[in-house]
Amino acid sequence: MGSLLRSIFSIFSGKLVGLLISLVFTPILVRIISQSDYGLYASVLAGFSVITLLSKGGLFDATRKFVAENNSNTAAVSSVISTALVICILYAVLATVVIAAVIQSGLVPSRYAPFVWILATALLFTNIFTTVRGAFYGFQRESVGEVLNISRRLLYTILALILAYVGYDVVGVFISYALSFIILGIIAIFILFKYSSFSISGSQQLHTYAREIAQYGGFQLIGGLSATLLYKADIMLVATFRGGISTALYQSAIVPAEMIWFVPSVIQLAFLQRSASLWAEDNIEEINRNIRLGIKYGILSLTLFGGGLFVLSEPFLAIYFGGEYTSAALTLKLLILGTFFLGISRTVVPVLQATGFVKESELVTFGGLIINVVLNVLLIPRYGILGAGIGTTISYIAIFFGNVTIWIQSPFDLVSLRWVSRLILVQAIFFGVFAIIVDISNFSPLVTLAVFPAVGFFIFSGVNFYAGYIPKSTIEDHLKARIDYL
Repeated sequence: MGSLLRSIFSIFSGKLVGLLISLVFTPILVRIISQSDYGLYASVLAGFSVITLLSKGGLFDATRKFVAENNSNTAAVSSVISTALVICILYAVLATVVIAAVIQSGLVPSRYAPFVWILATALLFTNIFTTVRGAFYGFQRESVGEVLNISRRLLYTILALILAYVGYDVVGVFISYALSFIILGIIAIFILFKYSSFSISGSQQLHTYAREIAQYGGFQLIGGLSATLLYKADIMLVATFRGGISTALYQSAIVPAEMIWFVPSVIQLAFLQRSASLWAEDNIEEINRNIRLGIKYGILSLTLFGGGLFVLSEPFLAIYFGGEYTSAALTLKLLILGTFFLGISRTVVPVLQATGFVKESELVTFGGLIINVVLNVLLIPRYGILGAGIGTTISYIAIFFGNVTIWIQSPFDLVSLRWVSRLILVQAIFFGVFAIIVDISNFSPLVTLAVFPAVGFFIFSGVNFYAGYIPKSTIEDHLKARIDYL
């Protein structure tokens, strides 16, 4: 458990710093570039994220899983990483050739083509960077992977804001995005050789794990692609049906809604390699304890951040994005509701994926994507970004229940309905009290956002301390684990 907590703390620290970088980056960017340019940025990046994901081939998850399973065998680990690197290079070359052919054929709209060319230059280094991070996760040295990721995001943020400010606008942002992967991809390879036991395997050893890595990565790609399209398809559909301004408004709702699940995403990143290792040892009881722990902290974090953002949605949008974005408040609230269900699902999915249920869990995500696309196509033309929010929220809820169905069929214990009901009831009390206090207050958006997050935190802490969900011993244990780690 101490080892798991160290991993969670490492990933949590990285995610928190990444969140803070995003919190600084977005409001500055939307004030440097126009609203229509921000919509262009969102739609291009959403589309290219799908291309990037296809190019990666699920290798981040495949690498960390197989490295974790063979961690005690240095030769096997070197073979896994060497194979993953060769595959990621082949995937990147193939993706780059396909992109070039598609652009030359005129299938990419002319206004998007220059940006796609810029981003395509970084595909090789994006794949290398991702695979190396997966290797360090498999070593259970998640802190190294997070430092690399933070460094890349920080470099991208600084360069993007500088280039956008001096007049390069969206072009400068995309150049910065590509450069950040190129530079950190090179650094990541250097660190892997210098600070790990990795060595390049001979060509004959590359065949040992090639099929398993490619196959597992392929299944993860199906789910990862479905998940990415789940998050990005609605943005692209809003851009298609409603144009740049609506896209910018919907992006302003998506960005904070995705921020609130950063704790479940930490749990998701920590659980896959841990669960794979425990499954290899046939330690089902420890996996059951981890699931319960993950669900508890998933619900607590989603309530604190999601509930608080739900109540403060309008002042948040007014201060963070600007007054012209407050019309997205209702859409943001809908997305927060769906994100609560998807966030809980993300604490269970990595366990299922690491223990033989990867096909089933990925099919559930794919099913959610189909629901999302169908509903968005039906609702966006008529209801705009509100329709996109409705369709996405319904698909998130469907994914939650689909994964619960798989969980029921798995060898792992379901958490007690009574335990979950009591936990949710306590969080509902916090939400109700906080919502009433904010509702009866009458302050400006700036004052509201400066005062009430702290008020909400104290109410949340008091209610959960009283109910026993944040016991003093737990805090002491976590602090001790962090101190030991440092």
